[in-house]
Amino acid sequence: MPIRMSGMVSNLDTDAIIKEMMSAQSLKKTAIEQKKTKLDWKKEKWEEMNTKIYSMYTEKLSSLKLQGSYLTKKATSSNESKAKATATSAAAGSYSLKIDSLASAEFVTGADISGKELKESSKLIDAGMAAGQTISIRTGKDFDKTTEITVDEDTTVKDFIQKLKDAGLNASFDSKNGRFFISAKESGVENGFSIESNVTGSDGLEALGLGNIDSELAGKGQVAADKNQMAIVGAKDASIVLNGAVISSTSNTVQANGLTLELIGTTEDAMSITVGNDTDAVYDKVKDFVKSYNELLDEMTTKYNAASARKYAMLTDDEKEAMSEDQVKLWEDKIKDSLLRNDDTLNSLIQTFRSAMQEGTEVDGVKFSLSSFGIVTGNYTENGKLHINGDSEDTQYSDKTNQLRDALEKDPEKVGKALSDIMSKFYNTLTKKMSATSLSSALTLYNDKQIKSQTDEYEKQISSWETRLTDMEDRYYKQFSTMEKYMADLQSKQSQLSGMLGM
Repeated sequence: MPIRMSGMVSNLDTDAIIKEMMSAQSLKKTAIEQKKTKLDWKKEKWEEMNTKIYSMYTEKLSSLKLQGSYLTKKATSSNESKAKATATSAAAGSYSLKIDSLASAEFVTGADISGKELKESSKLIDAGMAAGQTISIRTGKDFDKTTEITVDEDTTVKDFIQKLKDAGLNASFDSKNGRFFISAKESGVENGFSIESNVTGSDGLEALGLGNIDSELAGKGQVAADKNQMAIVGAKDASIVLNGAVISSTSNTVQANGLTLELIGTTEDAMSITVGNDTDAVYDKVKDFVKSYNELLDEMTTKYNAASARKYAMLTDDEKEAMSEDQVKLWEDKIKDSLLRNDDTLNSLIQTFRSAMQEGTEVDGVKFSLSSFGIVTGNYTENGKLHINGDSEDTQYSDKTNQLRDALEKDPEKVGKALSDIMSKFYNTLTKKMSATSLSSALTLYNDKQIKSQTDEYEKQISSWETRLTDMEDRYYKQFSTMEKYMADLQSKQSQLSGMLGM
């Protein structure tokens, strides 16, 4: 910023005068900045609203428009200490389950070599291994993946462990107990592994307390008799008998005929798994949607019917400085709360919500609406909020018969057809409203493109005014500078004239 020496001759406070002159001109720029700020606030309000509605649209409405959502099943195990069960809509009836074996992963525990005092940084040749030997690690189904490590004079315990991990195994060395611990990451026979060296004897893998583990040994598995021997626990598959059919699995989570069984222990005798309709889950899902719908409708209605903030003008920087932070916040909140008052787009959205919940449908020649299942609107002062008759958490309607629960227990398929159709119509309407237009982007319920266009225009105007004000200020200073120059010339001539007249 240039340093200006002004008012030296005229004794005028030029800076103060120009500041006052510029202040009047700056009001036009300030007015545009305030309009932009209000538009930014309005955009934030719409973004918050759009996010909430889109969340309901994707998380709740998209599920309830599917008929299968109303046919949720639950599975009950007669012995949850042995097996837990969940069910899809494909499961039905009762099942007999006998668990003969659980799936387990292959596990190798090395013999005790603590006397060699090895660490991860120790070299394998110091443990007694012969340099030049090749160790092959085979993993995968049918042991079709091979990873090799060639032992040289610099190969360390850490290098060996890393190669085991690279091959897809869990591996570690416990230096305190002097043992290697190696296991498959997944259970099941097909996830077994083998570790073999082309050198046998005390200077081969035995030097690490391991020894060769071939594919046959890995599959069968053995347990060492004492601490001086390597112990191997072979991989096993889970084996169950479900309704008389023998089923094997590499995992203890078994899926069959719409059931997911989490196996925990083996059984001597068969246990039972019973599948039935999960009325509570479906009821809670509908109830959760109604709660979200009411919250959104209430928020939209409150914003649309907000009190006018006409008497709350946008604050200037000087006005903000004269107020506390709390006072500024309260003042601006009044303006923000009124930004969607009587907004046409918001009103259209409110009507869309309310109309959707009044939609009817026909199933097997019978007409249904939400009220057919006891989902009703309340007093007109609630602006279309929904209630579920008999809902224990709704104090106004808890004493009524719970038609929704009764209908779900009696005929969940018919309820599913009716409600899924009503929800599909609502979903499709919102999808259409969220389609891209010249004024709005895709998945957007307000005119975000229009707001951006207005914001860009305000920014152009503000930038233009900043240039104009800078030029204007420079012009004022030049004008005062010229005046100072003329006054200085005049004073000089007056002094000369006075000298000539002997004054």
